[in-house]
Amino acid sequence: MAVPRMIDLRSDTVTRPSPAMREAMARAEVGDDVYGEDPTVNALQERVAELLGKEAALFVASGVMGNQIAIKVHTKAGEEIVVERDAHVFQYETAAPAVLSQVLVHTIPGTRGVMAAADVEAAIRPDVYYYPRTALICLENTHNKAGGTIYPLEEMKAIRKVADRHRIAVHLDGARLWNASVATGIPPRVFAELADTVSVCLSK
Repeated sequence: MAVPRMIDLRSDTVTRPSPAMREAMARAEVGDDVYGEDPTVNALQERVAELLGKEAALFVASGVMGNQIAIKVHTKAGEEIVVERDAHVFQYETAAPAVLSQVLVHTIPGTRGVMAAADVEAAIRPDVYYYPRTALICLENTHNKAGGTIYPLEEMKAIRKVADRHRIAVHLDGARLWNASVATGIPPRVFAELADTVSVCLSK
């Protein structure tokens, strides 16, 4: 009698490579990554940059690493980032914005993980010396803790306009951006063009 298989729904991070994927890994051409000579990594980075409509991509070990590199790139110590209160970068990344970038995290409530552009604008600090400068707005699409909520494209556009008006960068935590694209039919690059930096995951 066959034993029924259970589907593990604890997280979309418990995915495992298929035998064909393992075989492809074993046969992949490799090179010295320090000198940028790994052809497989280079090809992956070029493909992801093309998919997202970005100038370049960087392969890193985890989504957290990708998010934190972006925060570091866009901010200086003592500045502030605006995020939805249940955002992954705030809830699940071991206080890394404070530790690695020395920035404050200004959380605002969203509706199922989606911040309204008006609320984002209200959270931007006035240009007064005793306030931290608002340097970055972080969005998450799809939103993990909200059960995979897709950020509406029109709301993302409205937030981008707010950011441009105040000369603030936007980072998109797109760990599950592929899911948003499949569900909406909107190409990933259309979402990605609304952010200065984007992180995506290949394990989901």
